[in-house]
Amino acid sequence: MSDKDNKSELTYLDLISIFLENKKKIFLVSIIAGIIATVVAFFILDPIFLSSATIKAISKSSGLSGLIASEGIPDIGDLSNLGGGSSVKELALYENILNSRRCVEEAILKFNIMEEEEFKYMFDAVKYFRLNVMTITKDKVAGTMEIGAFDKDPSKAKEIADFLVFQLNRINTELNILNAKNNREFIEGRYNLVRSELQKMEDTLKQFQDTYGIAPDLQVQAAVKAEIEIETEIKSEEIKLEILKKILSPDQEEIKIMEEKIIALQKQLSDIRNNSNSDGVLTLKGKPNIVLNYLRLKREVEIQNKILTTLIPLLEQSKIEEKRETPSVLLLDPPNVPDKKYKPKRLPIVLISFVLTFCFAVVFFVAKSKWNYVAANISLLRSQTKKS
Repeated sequence: MSDKDNKSELTYLDLISIFLENKKKIFLVSIIAGIIATVVAFFILDPIFLSSATIKAISKSSGLSGLIASEGIPDIGDLSNLGGGSSVKELALYENILNSRRCVEEAILKFNIMEEEEFKYMFDAVKYFRLNVMTITKDKVAGTMEIGAFDKDPSKAKEIADFLVFQLNRINTELNILNAKNNREFIEGRYNLVRSELQKMEDTLKQFQDTYGIAPDLQVQAAVKAEIEIETEIKSEEIKLEILKKILSPDQEEIKIMEEKIIALQKQLSDIRNNSNSDGVLTLKGKPNIVLNYLRLKREVEIQNKILTTLIPLLEQSKIEEKRETPSVLLLDPPNVPDKKYKPKRLPIVLISFVLTFCFAVVFFVAKSKWNYVAANISLLRSQTKKS
């Protein structure tokens, strides 16, 4: 055997030697594969055209969420979702709508894709449509989305792209209307509840005012003022009485009159402080609780009024949103009929076929040489065994 046959492994020189020995065959096989790839790419594979449209979400700052934000109203339930979120969230929603079975299946049925591609099950057709017919490209910075459709017929590619844009707008509008309806029902329920509570509080306040007067807080202020004036007058009369007692004798008529006046003032002051009769205007006993309850009732009425005032514009806006059927996406660039094929890329197909065949041919001849080397060793061992 030669020195090469006695080696257990092939070296780089062996690989080069194998290549040089078989280069004609390797190049011949590679050229044949390239020719076949050229024929397939240029004459067998159908050209595929791409028609695409660019869309952008319509700003909803003037909608219900915009009204909430401008008024500084905190989030109520899920109302903030009406106005959408960032452009990233909007684009993610659009992508989910386009990839939904509802959208894809309608497109498959409209353009007879199951019959054309001979699919037996809708599941396979949906998968094929998502992977091979529809393409979606998002620009998160600009907040735009490119919706494309592949087909052998340029006109059909445009029709599919048009239909996808139509489906996106229709489904998104339906979702917005449904969301607006849910919000309207929620706000309407809150509005009716607040209106009922306001009516109850107004009736309670009216009954309270019928019992204790229209403004108990003002009555308390008047009673306190009267108490101060009477107490001041009593002190003044007592001083006058002391002076008269020093001037006149105790049995004088002026002194008796002064003492009776002081007694009457003291009784009046006692009535203000201790009389619990609600009919008396100038009374203080029990009035702090009355005033506190009055202020609480008045505060509740004001709160319910404020809530009602807040809900009225929201309710009206939600009714408008529910009836709105204007386009929910902006079409920046409509689909066109493409005049240049998008794929297949013929030159890359030919080059890749040539390179892959070349590599496989080299590997084949190296493996063949290695196999011959192993077979030769096995034959040598058998001949040596027989001689022994």
